[in-house]
Amino acid sequence: MWRPTGITILTILYLVSGGLSLTTSCFAMAGGAWLTAQAVGPGSGLTVLAPAVAFRGERPFWLGLVGTGAALFKLVAAAGLWTLQPWGWRLALVGATLKLMTHLVALLRNAITPAGILGALVNGAVLVYLFRPHVRGALSGVPVDAQTTSP
Repeated sequence: MWRPTGITILTILYLVSGGLSLTTSCFAMAGGAWLTAQAVGPGSGLTVLAPAVAFRGERPFWLGLVGTGAALFKLVAAAGLWTLQPWGWRLALVGATLKLMTHLVALLRNAITPAGILGALVNGAVLVYLFRPHVRGALSGVPVDAQTTSP
């Protein structure tokens, strides 16, 4: 099975990024729960807030949960890219488009950082690469032999 080198690199980047995001999200959920328990625990003076926190949940938990979903999205996209599945191309396309849109929104709000500019350029390059004919062909789900033979 022929896999373009760029797809291999993109898969590795998605795996590393997804793994780091998953780790960070888990720490955010656990650390946020611990900090909230310390802040609202006995002797903190904030025990009045305990019912509200218990009802709504802690913000770091919900942010961590959303981050976990995004990390799992990246890991599933990496699996799809590695196995050259058409849905892997779609997931990578959706992921890169959403990331590019978040960077563009930050740019419109004058809240872009140098890292955001680099991220926008990288995600734009990923989108351009995903639409290259040989990449589309590799991720089309059609065997390479069937692509090269003409009727």
